Order: sequence, then structure tokens, then C-alpha cells
Amino acid sequence: MSALLTARLRLDPWTAEHGGMLARLAAMPEIMRHVGTGAVWTPAEAEERSARMLVHWRTHGFGWRAAIERASGRTIGLIALNRAGPDIPELAEEDHEIGWWIEPAAWRNGYATEGGRAIVEEAFDRLGAPSVVARVRPANTASLRVCAALGLQPERDAVDRYGLAIRILRRQKPQKADRIHVASVA
Repeated sequence: MSALLTARLRLDPWTAEHGGMLARLAAMPEIMRHVGTGAVWTPAEAEERSARMLVHWRTHGFGWRAAIERASGRTIGLIALNRAGPDIPELAEEDHEIGWWIEPAAWRNGYATEGGRAIVEEAFDRLGAPSVVARVRPANTASLRVCAALGLQPERDAVDRYGLAIRILRRQKPQKADRIHVASVA
């Protein structure tokens, strides 16, 4: 699978080499406070998640992508698209879930929105997903703003497998408008 390009980012398919970046991000409390239980991951936990993402790519042909600044070549995080699967009780197994982890030094530059747009487009155009969903902690106002910019609308509030509040947001695949032929009269 090839990289997705945006104005400022290259979104590379997940490889084993990206595991170190995941371990670095997963060790940052400011990133992890809105992920899972809110606890940082050990290097072994990050390695296990990275390995699962490699399997996801092999199984589904899409998944996490490393977000790389095109100008500097620096890896600044990841933009994710996953099949929800049976282990996420708040979602249907066939749901396509989007997410993003951007290193704090790159926050407030619009990278999550820019990369997210490319991922939403991939989900609808290449993969034929009927919708894209996100699960966001209600206190994560930055990610809620990204969701709004991506056109995801609040669907419902739920409780995740850790007993924590989660907001489910969804964007339906746009329907093709009926084409109307307009003839000009001279």
C-alpha cells in the first residue's frame, strides 16, 4: 500500500519501524490521558499494539499510518483507521474508526485535521466504508474540534470497556447527488 500525501504530510502505512515512535508517544501522559484507561503504556504494551496494527494491515489492507512532515521528514505521530472489530462494545464490528496521536510539539498546527481528511477520503473512496466513527473522551476538546472539522457529528454518549465516558461521533458516506442535465438555450 502506498503513502497518502497531503499539503504538509506524508501518511505512510504502518511498519515495524514505527513501533519506536508509538512507544515514545505512548509514554507521554499528555497524549495518553485520553486513551484507554489514561495510563501510559510500557514499551512492551506499545510493541504489542504495533504488532496488532501490522496484522490489521495484512488482514484488511488499511490501518494506522505514520504522519511525517513532508518539509522536514520528521515523524510527528500517527493517523489511524481501524476496523472496530468485536473487542469494542460501543461500536459495530464493521465500523471504520478514525483516530490520531500527534506529538505535543506539533499540536495546534492542524496536522490531525489535515491527516484526518485524507484518512476519511480513503475510507469512503478506496475502502467504500459506509461511515467513519470516532470515540472521544468528552473532556478531549481538541479532538472533538478535529472531529467537527472532519464532519463527524455526535451520535451518542456511551461508557467504554474501562467504565469511562466516551462520545461516539459519526460521519456517513456522502451520497452522490443525482446528476441533472441542464441544456442551454441560444
